[in-house]
Amino acid sequence: MKENRTRVVSNERAGGNAFRMRFAVDWAGFDHGQFVMLEVPGGEVFLRRPFGIVRLEGGQAEILYKVVGPGTRALSRLPVGTELSATGPCGRGYRIPAKDCTAVLVAGGYGIAPLFGLAETLARQGRRAIVYYGAGSKEDLLCTEEIKALGVALAVATEDGSEGYRGTIADKLRKDIGAMDGPELMGCGPEGLMRELARVGVEYGAPVQVSMEAYMACGIGVCTGCACKDKDGNFVRVCREGPVFDAKDLSWS
Repeated sequence: MKENRTRVVSNERAGGNAFRMRFAVDWAGFDHGQFVMLEVPGGEVFLRRPFGIVRLEGGQAEILYKVVGPGTRALSRLPVGTELSATGPCGRGYRIPAKDCTAVLVAGGYGIAPLFGLAETLARQGRRAIVYYGAGSKEDLLCTEEIKALGVALAVATEDGSEGYRGTIADKLRKDIGAMDGPELMGCGPEGLMRELARVGVEYGAPVQVSMEAYMACGIGVCTGCACKDKDGNFVRVCREGPVFDAKDLSWS
């Protein structure tokens, strides 16, 4: 984990209220599922914000974010060349499944950001993978054409039925998982979806890794504001012990 004083290289709309940003870093690498704590210049917000890392190419990190409040709104307005600070890569990422497994990447809404990058890596390695992506409506879906271009299978569900399966992505997964060869689930999205993935894993005897969402003040394990409980009732920090956990190691009660 490093502190970088950097500049915005690009900051472009990715569709709807979503944006892609790139900024220079001196990281040697990162694990998919790790995140970066990013300063938001301009004084709109005091604390840094955590963002999942999509990819690292040519010394530039890329994030995909959605405008949901004053912090991300201010971020979306930053022009190329703006100076900002970035701390990362933070936390623990996904464990890549064994080669004889099917990596099932399950995303809800904005949770597609780190999983899109993971799908890209798995495709490049010639690994067996499928992306399950759920959102409220067609307008909320991101990166779907890019995922298809990777040659990775994509299953979509929308709650209003405007694209793909009508219903939740967890329901769609339940309909399909029985026919999969050695599935290992890797999820990112709202806590309710992660809870459902944990249940699916138990029902079908499949390993499950989940990325937990939490409000973070520091992102480096000092403030303990992002703690959740493990299966033994102990508190673990999402920013340090996570954000990616084995679902069986967490308390879902």
